[in-house]
Amino acid sequence: MSARFAVQVDPDQFDRLARPTQPLAAVAELVWNSLDAEAQVVTVSIGRTDLDGVETVVVTDDGHGMTNEESIRDFQKLGGSWKKAGAAGLRLSKNRKRSLHGSNGEGRFRAFALGRTAEWSTVAVGLNGSLERTVITGSMDDSEFIVSDAEELIEGSPGTTVRATRPREHVNRLLGSQATTWLITRFAVYLVKYPSVVVTYDGRKLDPSTVLARQTDVSLGGSVGGEYGVPGLRILEWIPDLSTIRPSLVLCDENGVAFHEIEDIETAGGIRFTAYATWAGFPAYANDLLLADLGHPTVGPVVEAARVAIQEHLDARLGQQRIEIIERWKAERVYPYGEPPRTPIEEHERRVFDAVAITAAPAVAREPKAAKLSLRLLKSALAESPSALHRVLREVLDLTHDQLTDFDRLLDRTTLASIIQTSKLVTDRLDFLSDLESILFDPESKKRLRERTELQRILCNGRTWIFGEEYGLAVDDKGLTKVLEAHRTLLGDKRAVTEPVRDTEGRTRIVDLMLSKASFGADRRQHLVVELKRPNLTLTQKELGQITNYAVSVVRDERFQAPTVTWDFWLVGDDIDQVVTELTRKPGQPEGLYQPGSNYRIWVRRWAEILEENRQRLHFFRTRLDYHSGEDAELEETLRRILPPEQRSVDAAIQVKVSATTD
Repeated sequence: MSARFAVQVDPDQFDRLARPTQPLAAVAELVWNSLDAEAQVVTVSIGRTDLDGVETVVVTDDGHGMTNEESIRDFQKLGGSWKKAGAAGLRLSKNRKRSLHGSNGEGRFRAFALGRTAEWSTVAVGLNGSLERTVITGSMDDSEFIVSDAEELIEGSPGTTVRATRPREHVNRLLGSQATTWLITRFAVYLVKYPSVVVTYDGRKLDPSTVLARQTDVSLGGSVGGEYGVPGLRILEWIPDLSTIRPSLVLCDENGVAFHEIEDIETAGGIRFTAYATWAGFPAYANDLLLADLGHPTVGPVVEAARVAIQEHLDARLGQQRIEIIERWKAERVYPYGEPPRTPIEEHERRVFDAVAITAAPAVAREPKAAKLSLRLLKSALAESPSALHRVLREVLDLTHDQLTDFDRLLDRTTLASIIQTSKLVTDRLDFLSDLESILFDPESKKRLRERTELQRILCNGRTWIFGEEYGLAVDDKGLTKVLEAHRTLLGDKRAVTEPVRDTEGRTRIVDLMLSKASFGADRRQHLVVELKRPNLTLTQKELGQITNYAVSVVRDERFQAPTVTWDFWLVGDDIDQVVTELTRKPGQPEGLYQPGSNYRIWVRRWAEILEENRQRLHFFRTRLDYHSGEDAELEETLRRILPPEQRSVDAAIQVKVSATTD
């Protein structure tokens, strides 16, 4: 008799587990389920309507399938997957052939991102050694699964077919032009690890070699990784046609099974790539990977090492690309200089032209005749004036509005039309400081601005660097209880907070900002709690008592105690009365320090001081980056940074940094 049971979740949670806006990710999850079942062949078929929309999605595999008992076990509750780590923390497939991807018992719900009704038909070897088929049907309408009785089969082979029908509203995204490419990038490392596995999507085999331009393997060194071994990094560069692929860092186990993706990875020189950090420790910290960039004591150093290695790889590749660009132009006889330079002046002119041409290279046509014209116009325009160069960039090379805007800003400040990303960031931050200064000190703005609305939202929107470059935002506009939860999470303490945190008056207070930074070498962490006050408010003992109340509440609550953590509490405002000024001026202590404790400090800070500290730091960076190329020596330094070094120097640098193979 068939087994019928309801899923123990409400309809809204059911839909959240399905994530219907991400149908392609749902297909990837179903393919991972097939691979976890040791399938050698996985086929994704898309049935179409008369109007060429998606009607059905079918995923078929030749894996080991599920017995009737396993089907009932796995479908009657949410979570509790059989894929949880076994003895010695190993997470291997049923017959110990492969590493596993899933472990939370939620992957089956992703089928409902494709259709409101789903059916699993699975064949497996039963306990008696014979083949048996079980059919599981589920519907979002009633949040119910029905598992059939086992049907004994005389012939056939194990495997599972998942069929999603009654398509969801976003399912036509599966027909996008880059859908297959996106799936290739997600399974690339796994398919390289297991070359006998064949995955086909809508009639096209997922073959990384068809879109792979270059593969580079890097060891992240023995200083990170600990008991789980030395992490590795594999950087796959994709062909230029993959314009929609955004650079990302995928965290995988040692066999290439993906667990988490970090998308805020910068690229350079138009290089399209996906980096895969492979490390045996990621599965053990699967639930903590969202904290990888927030100072997680174990995962954080591995991710940071991967980021550094990616940047070093990009620097080396850019040097190589620049050499290749100039040499290609020369080989195609489109380079506008036919003879070697005869005088120092001609050599200087040549080097400036190379810097400009390399920067504009992505917009120069590949067809030799058109490229020759573009480069000759660049040469003439550069000799004439920056405004003439701008006309060539706009009217001949057809640069985008954003590219022209960057060139405009740069040409106003320097003799080189090169875009230096870090310098642009510095300038953007200096502009923000000027805008913030106007908001804080303009009499009319001061009247309108409130500390926990406009000002706080401005700072939380990616601008907490103003309190320290190394800090990451942990909590904003939350109570002290949330501060405790964030504190425990950052320390790896998974215990739930059952009792609220109250201040010395027995109230649950709201904290404006809590930031945190880690010092991995010393295995220590520092938290910063910031209390913002509106600009037209003079800081008095009343406000000082408020931040002191927060500090004492934290220090006296034993749940916050940790020997490796120190706390700074900042009261930030525009003006301070005479009493608070005297309280924060003590012999032998830094100005602004009100109370030094054993593991905490209370500070009173003026906005003017904070803005000036940031300006000095940013001006120092800008000077070192040679943003204003006013002197010849500075210009030479900029040229050396942009122009390619000698071929043998770059080749040697690349050999030292990475071991690369090119198709």
